[in-house]
Amino acid sequence: MGKHTKKTDFTLSGRFLTYVLSKGCNVKGIRLATSRGEQYIKLSKALRPACADILQPGTWIQIQGCQKVNTKTGKVKLKAKSIMPALPGSSSSDDIEPSPHAIGNVQKGKIRICQKSSCRKRGSRKVLTALNTALQTSGRDKEIQLQPMGCVGKCKAGPNLVVLPDKTRYTRVKPKNITHILQQHF
Repeated sequence: MGKHTKKTDFTLSGRFLTYVLSKGCNVKGIRLATSRGEQYIKLSKALRPACADILQPGTWIQIQGCQKVNTKTGKVKLKAKSIMPALPGSSSSDDIEPSPHAIGNVQKGKIRICQKSSCRKRGSRKVLTALNTALQTSGRDKEIQLQPMGCVGKCKAGPNLVVLPDKTRYTRVKPKNITHILQQHF
C-alpha cells in the first residue's frame, strides 16, 4: 500500500450487468448497477473461476470486499472478496432499480478488423465471418457496424481487432473468442 492509498472494507448491493474480461477472455471483474451508478468491481483470484458464467444479467447480488482510495487523485478501486445473492428489497442503502438502458447495456458501435495481408494470413477472414454470424444470430447487426481497416502496426500479433467507441485493441483474435468480446463491449 502506497503513502497516498487508504484501504477500507465495503458492502455493495445492486444488479449484475455484465462480466469484464481480460485479454485472454478470462473473467477479471463485473459491472454492477447501484445507487451510485454503474460500478466496476474487480474479482479476487479465488472468485474468478467460481462465478464465471453463473451470474445472469439483472440478478440482484451483494458484494463484500476491499476498496482502495487514492487520496491524491480521489480514484476508488473496488475488489470483491465475496458475492452473495440479494433480494431487491434488502436493507442495504445501495440498492436501486437501475434504468432499463443500464440493464440492456446496448451501445451503438463499430468493430474494425485489419484486412492487410499479414493479418489475413493469420486468420482475419475467419474472424470476420465469425463476427458476421454472431451479430446476425444475436440480431445486433444493425447496431454494430463491421469495418475493414488498414494496418494497426502489430502485424506479427494478427489478426487485429479494434472495438469502438472505447478503442479497445485485441490481438491474436480467434473466432471462438468473438462471443466473449461482444458480451464484454455490447
